[in-house]
Amino acid sequence: MPTLALKACDRAFAIECPDDETATLLEVVFGGLLIPSTSIISASLRIERGGQDEAYHIGDAGAGSTPIPDADALLFFVDKWLTIALQRQRPELYFVHAAAVAHGDRVAVLAAPPTTGKSTLTLALLERGLAYLSDELVPVDLPTRCVYPYARAVSLKSPPPDPVRLPSAALAVGRRYHIPARLFSGELVSKPLPLVAFIFLRGRLGTATCLTRIGPAAGAAYLTANALNALAHPSAGLDVAVSLAHAVPCFEMDTSDLRAACDEVSNILAAAAI
Repeated sequence: MPTLALKACDRAFAIECPDDETATLLEVVFGGLLIPSTSIISASLRIERGGQDEAYHIGDAGAGSTPIPDADALLFFVDKWLTIALQRQRPELYFVHAAAVAHGDRVAVLAAPPTTGKSTLTLALLERGLAYLSDELVPVDLPTRCVYPYARAVSLKSPPPDPVRLPSAALAVGRRYHIPARLFSGELVSKPLPLVAFIFLRGRLGTATCLTRIGPAAGAAYLTANALNALAHPSAGLDVAVSLAHAVPCFEMDTSDLRAACDEVSNILAAAAI
């Protein structure tokens, strides 16, 4: 039975697959987290497959496990399992539902509600050569304010608009397109890097420019809305959100003009080096 070893936030996880086809699917989507082998596993997951419809099962299918009907649902399950496992293993980290890209050793975090264009903007920035940390999960080390990489494949709900290209090697599963991290021209980040900006994505802001600097109070509100493990921190995570919003510049961004949004993210990262 194929077994994949994944590593994130200095913790290793094992996934046992029922066949090579399933292992290849997971390798495409989670290839940026793969490690050759490890002797210390923080948590493990066993996937089985069987029945007339060849449904997936987690754990022992004969013990009443819930069937997972298809590959799209399987990827969704593994995503959530790994996200929760990381939060249990590293509760001291502050996990934000967001993307993260870097220029040099500086990281910008892009947080947004669904359908706001976070993944499309991330893909556009990677086409410009920025380094990739994450598309969905941003773990922040609070004492150092550094972001750990979580290089799962970029996931799009639909093909991106021009001028962003959908790579020919993108994997279509169900209603999503998964773009493996190995396809990006920029290097994959292998260590935590300093956080220099929170950028909260929205639709049209109705302002003359697509980027607006916001204060710590608004930044803390946005962070609280996008935090995944707020209850693991004092005051239900509010103290952490306020502290980060005071220490790290926060912005609102209009994503309706993709080229202008990419320019602004690049400018923020470049200015942080001065």
